[in-house]
This record gives sequence, C-alpha cells and structure tokens, in this order.
Amino acid sequence: MVVEEIVSDTIPSLNVENLQKELIKRNVPCYKIVIAQAVLETGHFKSKHCRERNNIFGMRNKKGYKYYNSWIECVDDYEKRFSKRYKGGYYFVFLQKVHYAEDPTYEQKVRKLL
Repeated sequence: MVVEEIVSDTIPSLNVENLQKELIKRNVPCYKIVIAQAVLETGHFKSKHCRERNNIFGMRNKKGYKYYNSWIECVDDYEKRFSKRYKGGYYFVFLQKVHYAEDPTYEQKVRKLL
C-alpha cells in the first residue's frame, strides 16, 4: 500500500512494508502494534500531519504537532521517546503509563488494525 511516490535515494516511500522493515531494523518492540498505531494516527497514511509534516504517530510538542523531515525521522523520535523506555510486559499498559494517547478507547482502535 504505497501512499506517496515521493522517493529519494535514501528515504523509501511510506507504506506498511517499509515501515515494518524500519521498525524491525531498529528493534522496536511490538512492531505490529506500532504499525497499527501509525495506521490509526494517520488514517492509513493520508492525514494532513502525515503528508505535510511526515508525522506518522501524532507526535506533539508544546507548539502542537511536530514536523519531521522524513517519516524515518519520525520513527527515530518514536524510538527515542517510547521504545527505549519499554522494559517488557503488556505494550498497551506501557502506552497508558507513558500517556501516549488521550483517547480512552485507543487500545481497542489499535487492536482492530492488528
């Protein structure tokens, strides 16, 4: 499922397959859940934040949604902010502890995409 054909020599196009490869390469835990998070957060890679900001996880800072130069840079930020803090156990409990999402039905929405 290719979303955009914006492909450079170093950045592959954003799709589930390339996202999975990147997450596995970085040893991101529970990568299937993380892929489902990206699909949910971006509406299957079609949201404005995904297209204009390369923000595939709905990442925010004090000013609002973060901007990334590439979707891989967003994966890097996710890895630093969340994956490196995960010490095992039920990943959805971890996401609750780190206050990843405000939506109380977030887990159910992500599970539907698995």
